Amino acid sequence: MGIHLFGIRHHGPGCARSLLAALEALAPDALLVEGPPDGEAILPFAAGDELVPPVAMLIYPAEEPQRGVFYPFAVFSPEWQAIRFALARRLPLRFMDLALKHRLPLEKVRTEVLVKAAEAKQDEPPPNEATSGQRQGGESETSTTPTLDDDPLGLLAVAAGYSDHELWWEHQIEQRIDPTGLFEGIAEAMTVLRASQESLPGRVPRPFEAEREAAMRQTIRSAKREGFQRIAVVCGAWHGPALSERQDTAERQLAKAELLKNLPKEKVEATWTPWTYSRLSYHSGYGAGVRSPGWYEHLWNEPRSAPLRWIATAARLIRDEDLDASSASVIDAVRLSEALAAMRELPLVGLAELNEAMLAALCGGNPTPLALVRDKLEIGSRLGQIPADAPMVPLARDLEAQQKSLRLKTTTEIKTLDLDLRNQNDRACSRLLHRLALLDIPWGEVGEARGKAGTFHELWKLQWQVEFVVRVIERSVWGGTVERAATTFASDLADRIDELPKLTELLTSAMLADLPAAVERILRRLQTVAAVSADVRHLADALPPLARVARYSDVRKTEAEQLQPVITGFFERIVVGLPLACRSIDEDAAATIAESIDHVGQSLNLLQQDELVAPWRELLAALLADDAVHPLVRGLACRQLLEAGDLDDAQLHRRARLELSPAVQPHNATLWLQGVLRGSGLLLIHREALWLALDRWLTELGDELFAEMLPLVRRAFADFSSPERRTMGEKVKHLKPSDGGPTGSRPAAEGPPIDAERAARVLPVLARILGVES
Repeated sequence: MGIHLFGIRHHGPGCARSLLAALEALAPDALLVEGPPDGEAILPFAAGDELVPPVAMLIYPAEEPQRGVFYPFAVFSPEWQAIRFALARRLPLRFMDLALKHRLPLEKVRTEVLVKAAEAKQDEPPPNEATSGQRQGGESETSTTPTLDDDPLGLLAVAAGYSDHELWWEHQIEQRIDPTGLFEGIAEAMTVLRASQESLPGRVPRPFEAEREAAMRQTIRSAKREGFQRIAVVCGAWHGPALSERQDTAERQLAKAELLKNLPKEKVEATWTPWTYSRLSYHSGYGAGVRSPGWYEHLWNEPRSAPLRWIATAARLIRDEDLDASSASVIDAVRLSEALAAMRELPLVGLAELNEAMLAALCGGNPTPLALVRDKLEIGSRLGQIPADAPMVPLARDLEAQQKSLRLKTTTEIKTLDLDLRNQNDRACSRLLHRLALLDIPWGEVGEARGKAGTFHELWKLQWQVEFVVRVIERSVWGGTVERAATTFASDLADRIDELPKLTELLTSAMLADLPAAVERILRRLQTVAAVSADVRHLADALPPLARVARYSDVRKTEAEQLQPVITGFFERIVVGLPLACRSIDEDAAATIAESIDHVGQSLNLLQQDELVAPWRELLAALLADDAVHPLVRGLACRQLLEAGDLDDAQLHRRARLELSPAVQPHNATLWLQGVLRGSGLLLIHREALWLALDRWLTELGDELFAEMLPLVRRAFADFSSPERRTMGEKVKHLKPSDGGPTGSRPAAEGPPIDAERAARVLPVLARILGVES
C-alpha cells in the first residue's frame, strides 16, 4: 500500500528489466513517471506498434521552436517500458516534473542573466596569476575525481575500485542476474549521497532542481488524494530520496508549494519525432546519454546468449566488408571473452571483455575492424518510426507525403542518389531536395556526377539528421507546404540581402528549386541592388551563378530567358568599369580583381554568346597594353587572350620580352608571370616563346635578387599538377636559347672556383630531384 519508489537510470536494459519485474510483482493501480506533463496528451501513441523506438518526445514553444526540448526513449529505457506497461493494462499514467511551459521561460531568463554576468566579467581585470587556478604549494585544482554535483554515481564507482564509472554501473546493474533488493539498494545509496551533498559548505544546487522535485511531490500528493492505493513512482535515482514519504513533512510541503507560485508561463506544443542511437550516445553531447546504445539494445533483446550472438553479429559485419572472420576465430573469441570474465570475477561477459577478445582472436590485433564494430554495432544507425496520425505541423505532413510519393526514405546512413533530370520523378526529387536546402534543411548534398553524359545527371548524398525535425517546425511559419515555405522564405531573404553575389546564388537556388514566384521577386531585387552598385567586383562575381542557370536550366524546364537581360546589363557595366578598377591598386586588390576577371571569363565560356565575347576580348587587349594596370591583371589578360587564340607565338614572345625585360622591376615581372600561369599548364607547355623569355629573365637576375624572387616564382608554379610540372621540367631541360645553341652550351658566369669534392656530394641528389642523368 502507499507510494512505491523505483529509482532508475534513464537508459539501461538491466534497470528496465528489473523495473518490469518489480511492477509485475507490485501490480500498481497508478503509475507516475518522471517526464514533462506537457506531453501527456501524446502518450497514447506509445500503446501501438507504429511508434517504434528510438523516438523522442519533442516539447517546443509555439513561437520559438528552436528552444524545444527532446525527451528520447529507447526500447531499453525504463521509462519507455513503464509507459508501455501502464498503457497495456489501461492504468492511470501521469508524467511528473516541472512543466516545460514554466521551465522554458525560467531557463530563458537564467540564460540572459548568465550572458550578462559573463559580459561583465570580461570587463574586469584578470585575476592574480599566482593564486588563480592553484592551491598553496602549486597544486592545480583540476582533478579527475568525480564530485557530488557532476557525477554522484562516479563516487560509488571510485569507492568500489573502478576507474571506469560506466563499467561499474554495467556490472552492478545492467548485468545483474537477481534483481531482488536492487531498488532498495539504489535508494539507500542515493540517500547517503544526497545527505553528503547537502552538508557541503557553499553548495550550489542544480538549476531548477528544487522546483522540479516540488512539482513531482505535488503530482504524487494529487494521486494520493484521488484514492489510489498502490502508486508506482518511476524517477531518476537521484530524485528518489527527495520524493520519499519520510521526507514529505508539512513544513516541506509548504516550502515546496511556495516554489511553484507565480511561475512564468508560455504556450508549448508536443509531438513525437524519430530519434537515433548516435544521438543517444555520449559523443553526441546528450546529457543522459549512454556509451553503447547498440550494445544495450542487444542486452535487452538477448539477455541469455548476448556474448555469443554479439560476436557472431560482429563477424558477419566484418565479412560484409570483405575482411576475414572465420568460424574458428568466432569460437576462439567467445572462449577468450568468457575466460577474461572469469579471471575478473564478473557475473557475465561485458563489452570490455568482448572487445578485447574480438581484437585478439577475430581482428588479428588490427583495431580497424573493431572500429567498424564500434560504429555499426555498439552505437548503430537505427532510426525510429512514428505513426502517421501523430501530431505534426502542416509543413512536416506535406514533406512526409512527398517523401512517400517519391520513395525517398529517411535514414541516418549516407545514401547516394543518382538522378536523371530528363525523368519526371527524378526531376521532382531534385526539386524537393533543392527546396529543402533553400530552407536550410540540408537533407542532401549535391555532388558531381562523374562518368555521366551531358548535364542530365545530378548526384546527391543523402543523410537525415534528427535536428531536421526542429528545422521543419521552425520553417513552418513560412508556409504549410514545402513549395510555399521555400517561396516565402526565399523572397523574404532576398529583401534582406544587399550583395549581388549572394543574391545571384539565391536566385540560382530558387531556379533549381523551381520556385517561379520567388525567382520573380529575387530578379526585381537583383535589378534594384545592381542599379545602385558601383563595385565592379560584385557585378563580376555575380555572373557565374546566372550563367550556369542560363546554360543548363533547359533540362529542368525553367524560364532561363528572363535571365538574359540581367546578364547583359551586368556585363555592360563590367566592361565600362573594369579598366578603372584595375589601375593604381595594391597586390591584394589585384588578386581579388583577378578572381573576378576569372569569373567573367568562366561565365562567357559557359554562355558562348558572340555578342558578349567580342567586347570582352577587346577589353582584355586594352588591359594588356595599359601600363597603369596592375601587372598581375595584365598577366591574366594575356593568359585569357592566349586561351582564346588571340595571341600567336610572335605576339606572346614580344609581350613576354617586354614584361620580363631588365628595365622592369623583378617583383612586377614576377606578378605578371603569376597572372600568365593561372589555370591549366597544358596550354603553356608548348609555348616556347614564353619559356625562352622566362629563361632569359631568370639567368639575368643577380644572385641576391634571384634568391629573393625564387619563392614568388615557385608560388606561380605551385598550382600546377604533378604531371604538368614534370612535363615542364622536361621542357626546360631541352630548351633551346635564342642564340641557337643548347642551354648547356651557354658560357658559365664568372665566380669563385668550384669545389669539386663538395659538388660531387651534391650533384647526385640534385640530379635525382631534377630527374636528369647523374
